[in-house]
Amino acid sequence: MTPAGEGRKLVPGEEELLLSLSRDSSLLVCLRAFYSLMLDYGVCLTDDEEPFVFSRQQLVILVEGGEADAPVRDMPSLAGKGRFRPIVGERLDGEMDVLFMGRRGTRVMSLAKALAPDDAEIPEWWEAPIPFAMSTRAGMKLNAAAIRTFGPGLKRLKVSALPDKEEFIVQLEGREKPVFLAFRRLEPNIFILDDCTGDLVEAQDISWWAAVGRTWVSEIEAGGNTWRRADSPSGSRSWPCEWEGRFLGYLCVDGADTPGAKPKEPKKKAAKPKKRATRRTSTAGKATSAKEDEVLKAIGPQTMALLAAGQNREDFFNPLELEPERGSGRK
Repeated sequence: MTPAGEGRKLVPGEEELLLSLSRDSSLLVCLRAFYSLMLDYGVCLTDDEEPFVFSRQQLVILVEGGEADAPVRDMPSLAGKGRFRPIVGERLDGEMDVLFMGRRGTRVMSLAKALAPDDAEIPEWWEAPIPFAMSTRAGMKLNAAAIRTFGPGLKRLKVSALPDKEEFIVQLEGREKPVFLAFRRLEPNIFILDDCTGDLVEAQDISWWAAVGRTWVSEIEAGGNTWRRADSPSGSRSWPCEWEGRFLGYLCVDGADTPGAKPKEPKKKAAKPKKRATRRTSTAGKATSAKEDEVLKAIGPQTMALLAAGQNREDFFNPLELEPERGSGRK
């Protein structure tokens, strides 16, 4: 937007000069502009949006004192250091033209208007159906769409507290539920507003569960276990992970010392077989056993076939009775 003089009509070349000036211009450049525009006073907005009045004579003092390269925005701090005496309590003509250096550029206007609480220039598209906010010395200015959407309470925001970023988030106070607005800078002092409450609450929820997951995995690692992300369950334990109905895979852990894992039962030692008690056999028993073997060999396989499975051989006969005892009267 081309700056225009409000106290007088600009002559050719003055518009280009004003476009080249800003609060970051050096004191020497500003002094030359004063002479070119034939002005005696100027008003520069501080970082706190307060008007600071200075004169051409003060610029001369600072340039001669070695501050020629200092930016115009540093004049309040230079006055605080005693480098020149600020204009305080002087009665100045409110109708005289001054060089006004604001956040949106430099213009020539009357002193009364330069000291007015609102120096904002309303653009033609201001009342578009989009929430706009403008930072001014008087505070926050809202268009109709912003008031309709967020209410007039947004005007209470302290302009000087807004961060100097292209995009930032502000929480509205005095609301029953948290309300967060995203400010996106469109021009140096004009912002597009967007309600980001839902996105921010969801982001905070995701951050919380991410912190919980990181803490839990740290506990798993502290127990000497290893973990990995997989598409199918594996390892000692596996947990399916989902977010908002979307399956993200499995957290698989190898190791027994896992938080929430069922401890494995210790293996039982195999019982040693009990030794059978050795039954003492008498000498007579051994002799009987040997005699029995001799009888079995003598009767042959035909007789052995009579001993059917599951039957006791004593049901048929007693082989010990086939041989007469010595000393008996049997033949």
